[in-house]
Amino acid sequence: MSNQAERDMLLGNHSIQVRSPANKEDIFSMVSSRKQLSPCPVCNRADQVKKMQTAYEAGELRIAPPPMPEAHSGMIGYVSVGMTVVGIAVILIFVILATNTFSVLQWVLTMMCIVGALALSFMAIRHIGKADEETRQRYPIWDQAMSHWTRLRFCSRDKVVFDPQSNKTLNDTAVKTLIDMDHPAEQSTPARVAVSH
Repeated sequence: MSNQAERDMLLGNHSIQVRSPANKEDIFSMVSSRKQLSPCPVCNRADQVKKMQTAYEAGELRIAPPPMPEAHSGMIGYVSVGMTVVGIAVILIFVILATNTFSVLQWVLTMMCIVGALALSFMAIRHIGKADEETRQRYPIWDQAMSHWTRLRFCSRDKVVFDPQSNKTLNDTAVKTLIDMDHPAEQSTPARVAVSH
């Protein structure tokens, strides 16, 4: 080491400052470069406090994050019926072309199959559009649920979930209510209940 008054070394997310021995107050000090997490309201310590996502990924938390909304539109029915109708139309066209006689019945049936296939396509597109619109309307609810999820913390020592804003613990039911996308939480948060361990 050189004779500089202060030396900085970076190790991962932490910064270590080594001061000269002339300064007897702080020979070594460790300063975290990341935001400090709120202490647990049960043990009043922050060393085992984690974000909810980190605790869930580590297998310590059994409550999953809110799932991102996805459009679930069943297209197999439209596709199978449409393929059948198009197949019938193709067969009728081949029969019309193979025979030199003109049959009004064959022509009407072929046109009905073509119109039916177009109608099925139109209905399928509307079905997809409706499912996409329903999904789009759920995004604000998902955003609200995710804001609750990212705000909450988990203490590995006490096995509790808590809200750092109010410094209160929440039971599993209260957490699920906050992140429930089928019955979104109102602007006011539900009653918080201390978890017994």
